[in-house]
Parts: sequence; C-alpha cells; structure tokens
Amino acid sequence: MITFQDMEHGGWVERAGRYRDLFGTITSQAIEPLLEALGNLDRTDFLDIACGTGELAGAAARRGAHAHGVDIADAMVTNARAKYPDVEFRVGDAQDLPYAEASSDAVACAFGVPHFADPERALRSARRVLRSGGRFALTTWCGPQHGGEFFAFVDDIIREHGTLDVGLPEPPPMFRFADSDECRRCLAAAGFDVTAVRALNLVWSFLSARAIPEMIDWSMVWTSHVLRLQRPEVRDRIARAMDAAGEARRQGGKIAFRFPALLVAATAC
Repeated sequence: MITFQDMEHGGWVERAGRYRDLFGTITSQAIEPLLEALGNLDRTDFLDIACGTGELAGAAARRGAHAHGVDIADAMVTNARAKYPDVEFRVGDAQDLPYAEASSDAVACAFGVPHFADPERALRSARRVLRSGGRFALTTWCGPQHGGEFFAFVDDIIREHGTLDVGLPEPPPMFRFADSDECRRCLAAAGFDVTAVRALNLVWSFLSARAIPEMIDWSMVWTSHVLRLQRPEVRDRIARAMDAAGEARRQGGKIAFRFPALLVAATAC
C-alpha cells in the first residue's frame, strides 16, 4: 500500500507546473511577513525547507541572503532552478535535510509542516542545520474552527455527497500546528524558543467557481485523490455542488475564501 509520504512526493512532482499559478497566489501573500519575522538576512546563510518553486528563497536572496532551497519533488526543484538561478536548490527530504550541522543562520518552512509524515523529525532536522541562536520561522494553515473557509467548504461538500473513506493512507492532522500551544510544545521539544506568534489573513479571490475543482486538483494532493476515488456519479454531484456553492459566495463580481494562517518565529536554543 502506498504511504502518505509516497503519495505526497508523487503528487507534488505532478503538480510542479501549475502550483505557482494556483495555490501559489495564496502562499505568496505570506512571503514578506515570514521574512520580516526572520529579521535582517543580509549576508546570512538562509535555507527554505519544502521550497516548492522557490519564491521564498528567491525573495530571501533579494534581501541579500545566501539562499538555499530544498524540496522532496525533483520537478519543483527543476522549476525553482530555472526561475532563480542565483539560488542553490537541492532535492531532499525535510525530515533528513541534506545539509551539514550548524550550516544556516536562518531557516524557514512555509506551509510545509502539514505535508510531513513525521513533523517532529522535520523540526529536529531544521534545528540541526541551524547555528546556535539562529532564527527559524514557519507558516501553517488554520483549520475551519479558526476561519479556514475553503477547507470547511470542501470537506462539507465531500461528506454530504460522497465519502472521505476511500482507502487512502491516513494523513497527519493537517491543522495540528495551527494550535499555538501545540506548536510551541513541538518547537520547544525540537530545541527552539518561540519568540513570536501572529495570524496572517490570506485570501483567495477568483472569477469563476470552475476554479475550485482546478485548485483542488492541482494544489491539494490528498483531497484530489479522495475526489478521484469517488464513483463517477458521486464526482459529478460533488462538482455540481461546489459550482453552486461557490457561485453563491459571489460578491462584486468575484468569489473569495479566507485562508488564515499562523506564523511562528523562534530561535535555536
């Protein structure tokens, strides 16, 4: 049976070409707040974990950092290298980073934690590559109970018209690290001292409800597999329900969903 990590790896390889144009329009809104939380990056060794197509590492380089990025999906790394030739990108597992101990001054992980099979191991790996006193920051999605409208929208429609029980490997709790107390506990256990926690009010705005299934298919690996494994008539019902519910949200010619996130900054003890 395929593991969660294998599914994530294959899924992001498939999605490398479209990610930036879809989900990247949301995650890019967190780049500047995340870098600001890390402070001055001029002439620092900066590492972006789960770098995707490289936008965060590229922005760090523009701030004067010696920027590096690592991602498990080789197709993502290929795209990142083409876009940001002055940044060093490498294929590697966040849970076992291919970098030397104490080789970085600052490390970031933007929305990567929910995709790791063993997030505690990934945090320990991030701490290992940081110099003592080095800076760390992560962002993670907030769930429906904290305003994550799109996640509630998708989950509710699938449950009403289909099923989430399609035989896929159980994912780690997606919103675990959006609980600030749990996030603090895990970071402390990995060797970090949390210095700041703040909410980010990110938004996805688009013109047609037809963008909703496209967003899921190209940006949400586990959920896209759930939809593909429904019976054909169930997939059709879900698609019609998403279209109708999406159009019902239209205001001023656009449809929008809130995508709140938690930003946590810390230092390496």
